[in-house]
Order: sequence, then C-alpha cells, then structure tokens
Amino acid sequence: MSYLAFSKRWANYLAVQTGLSSEKVLILTYVIEVLALNLLSVIMTLLLGLLIGVLPGTAACVITGFIFRHTAGGAHSNSPWRCGVITITIYPLIALLAASLSGLSQLYFDILLAVSMLLGLVAVILLAPVDSPSAPIISPARRKKMKLISVMIVLMLAMLLLILQRSQWVYARQVQLCVAFSIIWVSLMLSKQGYQLISLIDNI
Repeated sequence: MSYLAFSKRWANYLAVQTGLSSEKVLILTYVIEVLALNLLSVIMTLLLGLLIGVLPGTAACVITGFIFRHTAGGAHSNSPWRCGVITITIYPLIALLAASLSGLSQLYFDILLAVSMLLGLVAVILLAPVDSPSAPIISPARRKKMKLISVMIVLMLAMLLLILQRSQWVYARQVQLCVAFSIIWVSLMLSKQGYQLISLIDNI
C-alpha cells in the first residue's frame, strides 16, 4: 500500500522522537493515514450535506453510523479512500431521502421507525460483532461484551427517537428518519449481502 507524503513525514518524525523500529513506523504510517482520511471524509460528508441543505440529517447519519459500527463492526472496503467515498456519498443521500419522506403520515412514519429499530436489534443480536480478517475478535468475553454494548446502543437510539417524537425542533422528523435509515444501512453492513455489496464496489 502506498501512503501519502504527510503520513510518512509524521510517522518518521514520531519514530525519531520515540525510537520506533521500521516495522512499527509502517504501522504508525497506516494508522495516521486512516485517521486522516476518516477525518477528511467526515468533513467532506458534512460539507456536502450543508451544500444540499440537509446538514442536520447528515450529521445525524454520521454520528449514528460511527457509534453503531464502533462496536458492531461490519463490512469495510479494502481501501480507506473507497471507504471515504462511500461515506461521503451514502450519508448525504440518506439525509436527502429522509427530508423527502419527513412529510409522511404519522402512521407510516411510526411504522418505518419501528421496523428500522427492530431490524437493527435483530441484526446486532444475530450478527454483531462482525470482525475483519485483519483484526479478528479472538476472546469470547470481548465478543460478548461488544454484542451487549451494540444492543445497548440500539436501545439508546430507540430512546432518542422517542424523545425526538415529542420535540418541536423543526428538523426532528428528518433526524428521526436519518437515524432510522442509518440503522438500516449499518444493519446491512453486518450481513453477508453487505459484504457482497462492498466487495462489488471494491472490484469496480
């Protein structure tokens, strides 16, 4: 894997300061690159959300996706750049969809929220945590802990949706749908179909 110049410079600088081995310098370079690209993708995602008029919803998608996937795991592209492009594309599109559906009747609106939460809960109970071949979860205790945290996150998001249900905030319904659709998206990323989708994107 080739790295950006600034990642190499920062890694080499830190290596000189701490006396790291060449093998650890390579790992540090990778970590710096991934962190920088993730930060850049979040900034670009929010900027795109701002440009198309759905910033609150886009921010809700980013936050929901981050806290959910942090413990539940899921499919990732084999390229940090491609992961960034997916993030920049998907979350503003979800926010746009949520904005267009925010005028749904209360019955259909509530059904959509309930289905998304049920899907998310079933997904984390059956599938989470989904590890990656490069970082397998070996400890059964850690796996059990991460599953429990994932379930708690879904329940906390459900509570958030209930709080927003009573809110007078102008963006409350949009944000509710953004949280719901983000849960559906992350649930897909936990599944075999999600891995197949990301693999298809990687092969484009």
